Amino acid sequence: MGLTEQIDQLLMDMDILRPVAIAAMPDDQDLRARTRRMISQLESIRHSPAVPLATYTWLSSLVAQFLDAEHGALLKPAADGKLPEAAKVAIEHHADARRQLLAQALQDIPTLQMLLEQSCNRIGRKAGRDASLTERARRLDALLQEHLQQDAAFRRELQQLIAAFTPSMNAIASVVRQVGDDAPELRQAREILEQELPADAEAARALLQAARQSIQQAGTKLATASEKLNATIQQQVEKMSALSSQLQQAESEARNDPLTGLPNRRRLAEFLRQMASDAFCFLIIDIDFFKRINDTYGHDVGDEILQQLGRRLQESIRDSDLAARIGGEEFCIVYPGTSIDTGMALADKLRQSIAANSFDTQRGALTVTVSIGAAEHNASRSHSATFKAADQALYLSKRDGRNQVSIEPAAQ
Repeated sequence: MGLTEQIDQLLMDMDILRPVAIAAMPDDQDLRARTRRMISQLESIRHSPAVPLATYTWLSSLVAQFLDAEHGALLKPAADGKLPEAAKVAIEHHADARRQLLAQALQDIPTLQMLLEQSCNRIGRKAGRDASLTERARRLDALLQEHLQQDAAFRRELQQLIAAFTPSMNAIASVVRQVGDDAPELRQAREILEQELPADAEAARALLQAARQSIQQAGTKLATASEKLNATIQQQVEKMSALSSQLQQAESEARNDPLTGLPNRRRLAEFLRQMASDAFCFLIIDIDFFKRINDTYGHDVGDEILQQLGRRLQESIRDSDLAARIGGEEFCIVYPGTSIDTGMALADKLRQSIAANSFDTQRGALTVTVSIGAAEHNASRSHSATFKAADQALYLSKRDGRNQVSIEPAAQ
C-alpha cells in the first residue's frame, strides 16, 4: 500500500473513531481539537504537492548542460523547495541570449556564401546558385590558383574578402564556444588569412587551401553545434514550461481541496491573516450523520454529496466572503464585516436551503441536513478563539438534535 493509500485509510479510520470518541467524552474539548487537528494534518500531508527530489535533480542536470556555470547555479531551489522567481527570469533571459546568438550566427552563413559567390563572379566564373559552402570555397580556391600570379588588383580584393570573412568567423567561433566546444580550425584559418600572401603562386595556393580546409571543418562543426544547440534549447524550454506549469498546479492544489475545489485550511489561514483584526462572522457547517451516508450508500455517494455541498456553499456567498473545507464533512464560511445577528440569519437560510433541496447521486436523490455553529470575531480575541467558539456552537447544534444553527455559548 502506497503512502497516499495509507493516509486515506487513516482518514477513513479517523472518520469512524472521531464521533465515537466525542460521543464517549462529549465535554472534552481538547479531545475534539486533537482529533480535528489529526484529520487536518493528515489531509495536509495527503494534498501537499511537491516535485520529487530525484525528478528535480535529473531535470536540473539536463538544464545545467545548456546553461553556463553562473546560471546553472540558479537552478538550486530555495528553502521552500521552489525555484525563486528571480532565478527563473535570469535563466529565461540567458536562454534568450543564446538563441539570439545562434540566430546571428545562422544569418552569417548566407552572408559567407554570398561573399564566396561574389568573389567567384568578380573573377569571372559563377559558382552556381545551388552550390554548397564547400563547393563555393573549392571553386574560389580553383579560381585563385588561376589568377593569383596574373592579377594584382585581385590580390587587393582578396584582402578585402579576408577582412569581410573575419566577423563571420568570429560569430561562428562564438557559437561553437557557447555549446562547450572549441574552434581551433577558425583560429588557424584566421592566422593564415592574416598573413601577407606570398608572391609565389604555389605557396599562396597552399596557404589558401589550408585556410579553405579549416573553414570547411569549422562550418561542419558549426552545423553540428547549431543542431545540438537548437535541440537543447527547445528541450529545455519545453521542460522549463512543463516545470512552471507543475509548480503553478502544485501551488493551486496546496491551497484548494481537490475533491470540492473549495479553499482548504491553508488558504483559510492566509485569508484570516489578511483580515488581521477586522471583525467577521464565522460559521462551521457539519453534515449530519455523514458516516451513516458513507456506510449505507458508499464513499462514492459521500464524495458526490461533499462536492455538491461545496458548490452550494460557494454559490451562496459574496465575492468578499470565503467558503472552505476544513476536513472530512466539515466546512466553514467567513463573512467579513458581518454581525452575529446577520450571520445567524444567513446561516439559517443556508441550512433551510440545504434541507429543502435534495442531492442528486448515483443512488438517487438524497435529503441531507447540516448542523451549523456561529461565532462573532472582533479585535478582542484571536482567530483560534473564534474558531473554538464556533466549534462549541456546532457541538450544541449536534447535541440538541442536529439540523439547526447555534450561537457560541457566551453570546447566548
